[in-house]
Amino acid sequence: MNSLATSVLNTLLSLWVQIRDLYLYLFRHAIVVNGYVDDHTWRGIRHRNWGDDLNYYFLQELTERPIVFYHHFKFAKWLRLKNYLCIGTLLDAVNYSNRQTVVWGSGVSGQEREFVCPEKILAVRGKKTKEFLDRHHIPCPEVYGDPALLLPLVYQPCMAVKKYKLGIIPHVVDLRYPVVEEIRKKHSDEILIVDLAHYEKWTDVIDQICSCERILSSSLHGLIVSDTYQVPNCWIELTGNIAGGYFKFHDYFSSVSKNVSSPLTIVDIKDILSIRNDSFNRADINIISNLRENLQNVVPFKTQE
Repeated sequence: MNSLATSVLNTLLSLWVQIRDLYLYLFRHAIVVNGYVDDHTWRGIRHRNWGDDLNYYFLQELTERPIVFYHHFKFAKWLRLKNYLCIGTLLDAVNYSNRQTVVWGSGVSGQEREFVCPEKILAVRGKKTKEFLDRHHIPCPEVYGDPALLLPLVYQPCMAVKKYKLGIIPHVVDLRYPVVEEIRKKHSDEILIVDLAHYEKWTDVIDQICSCERILSSSLHGLIVSDTYQVPNCWIELTGNIAGGYFKFHDYFSSVSKNVSSPLTIVDIKDILSIRNDSFNRADINIISNLRENLQNVVPFKTQE
């Protein structure tokens, strides 16, 4: 395809996205969400990072309403429409929070950078985020929890049989890490690699996590979903290239009272095979239940009962 044809196609696509989102907002009562999700497509979203993509799939199921994304919906910016920050490290991300934003479960990166104070904060991911906001004199209630903790409200996997002794969930930046590639080639019968960037149905990731007896994860949402469905898990580090470092992990751990200071560093397969049983744990279900109830009490849109 030549450059002119590509330019015309991109222009038509941009126009289509605006028409689609305007229709969904005006006639289907779509919710305008801020998130690292690419919906600039002819249909659906591009699968890039399952944790971020929950802002589309999970919120759509939870609210039974369409989701459109603020950063591609030009009318939302022009008309300054109310929008929501829900899942992800978005609250202090440049060009995400704005004066029409309502925060329900999002967190900060912990970095000192300029960001716009939102209209209202109903809940944040964890206590570290609240401490950060307190230092910046931004009002924040003591309501904590990543909205992914509510996943069982919309999806319950079939967990009759555990197919794998171990599942490994690499963050999307870790997918080509040598150990991950080695497991794919030599240990796929016993160890499942859960790929957060190339899944088919969004619920497949939950099914895969629940098909494992234990989980190792360098992805925060790998740990959150494991806790949510009560699969013993352990935080690991592979490349060490995850943006924001450890802050978001400690932020989440603070909400579920997990005392984990640092991940286990994985260099080769021996590091995985030598991990002790007591390195795996799961958040207390009573704590999770309390977080769920508090999140539901302040949810800014109607949800499934």
